[in-house]
Parts: sequence; C-alpha cells; structure tokens
Amino acid sequence: MDQRIAILSDVHGNVQALTAVLTAAQAEGATEYWYLGDLVMPGPGTNQLFELLDQVNLTVFLKGNWDAFVDEISRNGAQFVDLANTQDVYVTNLVEYVCRDLKPAYAQRLATSPITAIVRRNGLTISLNHNLPQINYGHQLLPFEEQDQFDNLLTQAEQQAGGPVDLAVYGHVHHQLLRTSRQDQLVLNPGSIGQPFSEWGPLFQDHRAQFALLHLDDQGFAGVDFRHVAYDVSAELAAAEQVGLPYYELYRKVCLTGQSSTHDAQTLAACNQRTPYVARAKAFLTGERKPAGSTGPDQAPETHE
Repeated sequence: MDQRIAILSDVHGNVQALTAVLTAAQAEGATEYWYLGDLVMPGPGTNQLFELLDQVNLTVFLKGNWDAFVDEISRNGAQFVDLANTQDVYVTNLVEYVCRDLKPAYAQRLATSPITAIVRRNGLTISLNHNLPQINYGHQLLPFEEQDQFDNLLTQAEQQAGGPVDLAVYGHVHHQLLRTSRQDQLVLNPGSIGQPFSEWGPLFQDHRAQFALLHLDDQGFAGVDFRHVAYDVSAELAAAEQVGLPYYELYRKVCLTGQSSTHDAQTLAACNQRTPYVARAKAFLTGERKPAGSTGPDQAPETHE
C-alpha cells in the first residue's frame, strides 16, 4: 500500500508557517502526519497550533525541549531558573506568555507526550525522535557532527525497538538532512517549519518553512521529498505584535533573517534593560501570576541546551 507521510517538526509558535505547510502537505496527498516536537515558543501560537494539527491525521506527537520548558518552568521554575541568566529570563517570559492562554488539555498534552516513538510501516521499523531517543535536547546530531553520533542514534533506537531499525527520523537541529549510519540505515531530518537555519550564507537566504514527505510502497522506502513552503510573514508578525508577544523584536528578527537570539546573552540583556522582563519572570516564578493548565507530578527538571 502506497503511503505519503508528512514529517513535521519545530514550528516554534509560528502559526502562519504551520498553516502553509499543512496546506502544502494536503495538496501533496499526505495521508498521515508525524510531528517531532518543539511546537511552541518563541512565536505567538498556542491553542491554534494544536487545533491545526488536530484537523489532519496526526498519528505521532512528540515533545521537544521547548515544549518541556512549559511544564517544567510553570511548576518548578523557582527551583532552577537563574534570574541573573539572560536566557533563563527569556525562556521564562515566553513560558508565562504560553501559560496565560494555553487550554489545560493542551498543557497536559505537552507535559505527557513522549520524546520518542517506534512505528512500523510497510515492513520497515522507523524510530521517531525529537533529538535522541533518550534525550530531547543537545547538539549531538548537528549535520556536521561525527559519524559516531549518528550511529549512536541508531544504537539507542534499536535498544528501544528491541531489534533492527531501518530508518531513524529526528528534528531539533533545524536542518533538512538525509544520510546513513555506518551500516547504511537511513537517517532523516525534515527541517524546521518555524525557524529553518543554515550555516551557509547563500542557502540561508531562504527562510521558507520546511517539511519532508516520506514515500512508502509495497517494497518499503520509496523516497523522500524535502519541501520549502512560503508563508505570510507579515501576518505572522502582525499577530505577534497584536498579542504583545514577549521579545517581539527578536521574533521579528528571526522571521525576517533567520537569526535567533536565544543564545545571544548581550542581545537578551539589552532587551531586559529596556523592558521589565526580569521583574515579570520573578512575579511568575513566585506565583504572583499563576500559570493556567500546568499538570503532572512535581519533579526536578533536566538541564536543557
């Protein structure tokens, strides 16, 4: 049976980009959809992102590291967020924004979704991950990392599957990629819907949303198409400005140029000086502004990169 599976990842709150990708995937005849994580932040999308995904045949929904921040910081942030750390302040303000609006059912979904899954289609065993099967954060699988890192992805996947894995799929690094393990198993990354990235300047001029369309037939793997989809950037930025998105200027920058400021301490510090983001983060962490929809038992969060 022929199947066309749309593989989606890393929307990062970009409603317009997700809308455009789903429209394109439907036009391509996608019959099934796999989502690999990082649905929210730093863009303005919250409930609408879930509503869009619920309109298609979504059979896999994984939790990315940014998705995990929502639950971890809203429940336990006072225990580990450092208000002297500009990145901690940045992420905490974005979590507060998401929690203001996110419906409890969607907050529960973010908190309880897995970071990895095994699916079997047309005689193939496929591992789906945000990053690695054991951790949904880190830089192990950037495209230019050593071959050992990609072999380790397959090793972990096979431990999870209890046997050989034919194809390992992951998101997180915002690069489209097709390569192999040393044993010639396939490794696939669909790229990023909300924040595509490239270290190579001429390629980085293209900021269109990315996804992959996996083709399976009676003989198994029949190919993969990497897609770039234009979306209405002006509408996305207008929506972000209208809702008062924290760090709007940085979101505008990433939408227009692709350049993220998540790890830029100097830029974040300048934003924090102009706007009382530190005070807002402190109020959220101390319970002056209660999150809506946080769920799950208390636990110590992991340290994420």
